[in-house]
Amino acid sequence: MTPFSNDTDTTWQRLFPRAQWWKTSAWLAIPLGVLSGLLLAMLFLVGLMVVDLFDRQGRVAFTPEEILLAQELFGESLDLVRPAQAMNVSETITLENKGILGTLWHFRDRLWTRPLIVWYRQVPLLQQNSSALLVLLLTGAVLGLIRGSLHSGIRLISTGIGLQAADQMRRELHRQSMRLGPSDLLDYQVHQAFKLFTQDTVIVRDGISSFVYRISLHSITLVILMLLAIMTSPRLFMQLIFPLLGCWVLVERERQHIRQAERLSDAEAEHRSNVLAESLLKTRLIRGYSMEPFESEHFQKHLEQFSRSTLTVRKRDVFSRWLCWGLVVGCVVVLALLMGIKVLLPEEHPQHLTLAETVLLSSCFGFAYRPLVKLQQLIGMRKETSLAAERVYRYLAQIPEVGQAVGAKFLDPLSKAITFENVTYSLPGVSGKKLLDQLEVKIPAGGITVIASANPLEARALIYMLPRFLEPQSGRVLIDGEDIAWVTLESLRAETLYVGGVDPFFTGTVYENITCGDEKYTLSDAMTAAKRVHAHNFIQRLSNGYETMLGEHGEQLDASEAYRLGLARAILRNPALLILEEPEGIASEEAKSMIDDAHDQVAQNRTVLIIPSRMHTIRKSDRIVLLYQGKVATVNTHANLLAGNELYRHWEYMKFNIFRHVQ
Repeated sequence: MTPFSNDTDTTWQRLFPRAQWWKTSAWLAIPLGVLSGLLLAMLFLVGLMVVDLFDRQGRVAFTPEEILLAQELFGESLDLVRPAQAMNVSETITLENKGILGTLWHFRDRLWTRPLIVWYRQVPLLQQNSSALLVLLLTGAVLGLIRGSLHSGIRLISTGIGLQAADQMRRELHRQSMRLGPSDLLDYQVHQAFKLFTQDTVIVRDGISSFVYRISLHSITLVILMLLAIMTSPRLFMQLIFPLLGCWVLVERERQHIRQAERLSDAEAEHRSNVLAESLLKTRLIRGYSMEPFESEHFQKHLEQFSRSTLTVRKRDVFSRWLCWGLVVGCVVVLALLMGIKVLLPEEHPQHLTLAETVLLSSCFGFAYRPLVKLQQLIGMRKETSLAAERVYRYLAQIPEVGQAVGAKFLDPLSKAITFENVTYSLPGVSGKKLLDQLEVKIPAGGITVIASANPLEARALIYMLPRFLEPQSGRVLIDGEDIAWVTLESLRAETLYVGGVDPFFTGTVYENITCGDEKYTLSDAMTAAKRVHAHNFIQRLSNGYETMLGEHGEQLDASEAYRLGLARAILRNPALLILEEPEGIASEEAKSMIDDAHDQVAQNRTVLIIPSRMHTIRKSDRIVLLYQGKVATVNTHANLLAGNELYRHWEYMKFNIFRHVQ
């Protein structure tokens, strides 16, 4: 068996190893994330130009020395009235309504302005304020739409990766459930598998999807935002990053303290509330012993403690929240002060920042908050996903109780007898209850044999061993002298069929439920089998007859109809041994009569073992095997047992007396 570690990292590496990025389409999310980050940077630059356009209003001033460089960069788009040679040394020329010219001139040494300068020279719309604003806004809208489509692509890829992992898990769970389920006498593993299938695989799917999405998008976005902030002002970035990180760490830590305090206070409040409410449940004791004054004093004391405790917790909560707000406001003030000083510096100062640059820098830090939080949440999400995967892996590692032996041989249909030799079986677990204890019995072939037991689990354990749903922990089960542990499961289960229990039909058409999807059976075969067990009439009354959907989103059958449908399914295959578990709670006399006749039909030329729910079934049986404390107490007919066996009379009374349901 595979050893399990409590280390969630180990489980995560098993669930989603690093190589999985390249084995699946997950790697495609990375270039899409890079493109999304670059588009975000371009959106920020467009925003910078819009803010700068509002700030400068398309106005730009040149000295004679700058005019020559500007003409070299922007060419005829400057539209100068006088040449630079005609200007005085101290004279400046101011151009109005020039669109984004001022922004490009101010940032002319930046790498990102070079293609924009070329664009400015070739697109006249950028050379006027109104048209430039329109172009910038349209460009921003297009970039935003493209970035949104990239996000959708990343989300689809990450969802697909999560679905692949979850579907693989579900396939393994389905296969393992088919191996373990039949041997689950208490249906514990069935319910466990259902919970793993419907809940834990969803957690795994969402966890892997979120991991791929956030790593490929938010981590890259965070890096690009930081690079953009550094390019804007390296010195100011270094001055701002540490206060921001410090504030974020302190606020997150305080929030964790708030959540922990709330959990503790809720637990304490529940305890004190239960103490206060205790008197409401003991009014007879209090009034009967005239202890109202003592109880009133006791109640008042605890009520005051409860109120003080609640008020203290609320005060702490308010203080913590104000502390968080204080940290945030203080950090914002410091940042505004640092950036404001840079803005107020003279334009000639090397550390001067324009209003647009401060807005860009603020936006970089503001937009970085969400990716940072999403990446931080991955820690808890990854742990939760690993724990869910660990539960699935533990279930998948279980070894099935029943398996086919190497060299198993074909089993011929039952014709002589069923023999249980010294069979012992206990419920799984360290302190598992012993259901069968060195049980010995020989049941001749043919007729109807009732398995009776005060403990229904003993009877089920016995009959479940015949199709090898369960395996004896010691002893043997033989059919015509052949140990069924050494025959093929296919040949055994072809001649040994079980009808009853809590799973009488599955989601599908009536026809599929009878034939089990086996194409060798025709509709005519299914109808013939249904008619023999009185199922044909109620099937015909369904909305679409044999094509009516049953199950989760289809028609529902009552206990009698479902049982007869199961009998039709079994009789179609003509088994030599039929094991029945009669349903409880059949009130209709007509339904009881049809089941009785169906039993007569299915019992012809075969051996039937049945766990009964009605006295009529017992009276019609050929023999009764009475179990008591894991052993066979006796084997006899109903009449003989009723006349001479006290244990049987006690069992019959407890199971069938008319007052058994009275509380």
